[in-house]
Amino acid sequence: MKDFHGDRIRHIAANPEEYSHFVSSKAERTVGLAKGVGSARKHTSDARYFSYELGNKSVGLLRTEGGFSMSDVFEGEKWKDQFPGRTEITSTTVLRVTHPLVDNAGDILLEHQLRLDGERPLVDSTPASLEAQSRLAAMGYVEVDEANMVLDPTQHPEKWTKNGDGEWQRADKPTLYLSKAGSGEDDDSESAESASTASSHDDFDVDDLTHALDDLLA
Repeated sequence: MKDFHGDRIRHIAANPEEYSHFVSSKAERTVGLAKGVGSARKHTSDARYFSYELGNKSVGLLRTEGGFSMSDVFEGEKWKDQFPGRTEITSTTVLRVTHPLVDNAGDILLEHQLRLDGERPLVDSTPASLEAQSRLAAMGYVEVDEANMVLDPTQHPEKWTKNGDGEWQRADKPTLYLSKAGSGEDDDSESAESASTASSHDDFDVDDLTHALDDLLA
């Protein structure tokens, strides 16, 4: 499993002349997100953990929590017009962090989350910055109040579609589209892709999973 704010990622962030300003900026965001996650952990029985692996390296981490009643959490009633007939969020994204040299790992993790949420997912996220809001908006999320953005893929056919197996995927990307960004890594280009999953409903201990995630991001 990759240390998402270790020396390797910091080197990428500090060397835009080697990796490009775009990739180094991504690395800087990855470091900031990975370092900051320890301050707001609240693991429940609904917690789910995902690692997207390229060969034997994790290039993306996702942690989700269960959904909630929108009337209990969102300020105002804007959401009633945005999602007519809907009352429940299906899942919440707590953490999504990806390797800066790998394109689309975040998209694939989000695809996986949508697929687990079923036919009509409503995914909540709480962006920590204007930049994060812009990235979520590019994926189809809409703002429901000052703290929350929600994705309903059924409202954005230009961004989300169903593949031949009836599973959610990005409309403008082929299946299994994980790719490397830039030219900073010299391996893994032919490595197998896999997603490992654990949840409180599997034969795993939530505390053990919490400690494992903490160790990874320490």
